[in-house]
Amino acid sequence: MGNGGRCYACAEAAPHWVRDFRSPRVAAVVAGVMLVLSGLLSLAVLVNDVIEVRAIGLVLADPEDPEGFDLLESLAARELPVNALSVILLLLTAAAFVGWFHRIRANADLFVPNGHRHGSGWAIGAWFTPVLSLWYPWQLVVDCWRASAPVDPDGQRRIVSQWLVSAWWTAWIGSLVAPRIVGALVRADSGFGGAGERLETMRTALQVEVAGSALRVAAAVLAVLVVRRLTEMQIGRAATVVPLADRAAPAAAGDPAASGATV
Repeated sequence: MGNGGRCYACAEAAPHWVRDFRSPRVAAVVAGVMLVLSGLLSLAVLVNDVIEVRAIGLVLADPEDPEGFDLLESLAARELPVNALSVILLLLTAAAFVGWFHRIRANADLFVPNGHRHGSGWAIGAWFTPVLSLWYPWQLVVDCWRASAPVDPDGQRRIVSQWLVSAWWTAWIGSLVAPRIVGALVRADSGFGGAGERLETMRTALQVEVAGSALRVAAAVLAVLVVRRLTEMQIGRAATVVPLADRAAPAAAGDPAASGATV
């Protein structure tokens, strides 16, 4: 037996199921809006990085031409406020996304109580635990994805492709790796070589940062799709659930003994 007296073998049909299921639609809308805003900011950072790469190229091509230096100065003036906004938006997006996923995981426990590799506490903790955050969240989402898959008329869960989840997580991990490569390039060149060599290293680092920003944009878009698809699967799955009490009602209505008992 599970929590609330639910039998795992008939978890979806038990009367408590309808009471315990909570629609993730509102949480999905909030998470989706924050992800879109984060994606737009990442797109703006991507454009700035591309312009900065071009500016460094102009300086390397002609150190006497002021255009490259003017571009670099204008970009440097915007760097601090953009970074501050990025941190704030990242925190708000993380809170919205984790809040949505916490509800998704609670619902997935109703669908498949024993079908998860990690405990329900990891639905929040996995995103903030060093090292484990590189793959635990992906496993959690995959388990919820499988648990929320539509059910055939005979009660068997369908197999739903996980390519969307895998693509999103690959882009996200790639976006985390890029800044570390940039940091390694900058540290390796620190204090060595002339101004020209340092600018070349900076341009290479910025090109890597461009790739990282592009991956962040892709991860935001894919995350919106994951949120939308997983939310739709859970709502659709909940709509097909018929509690045991409702299933028994038609039979009781047609049973003379039952009818006599109610008179």
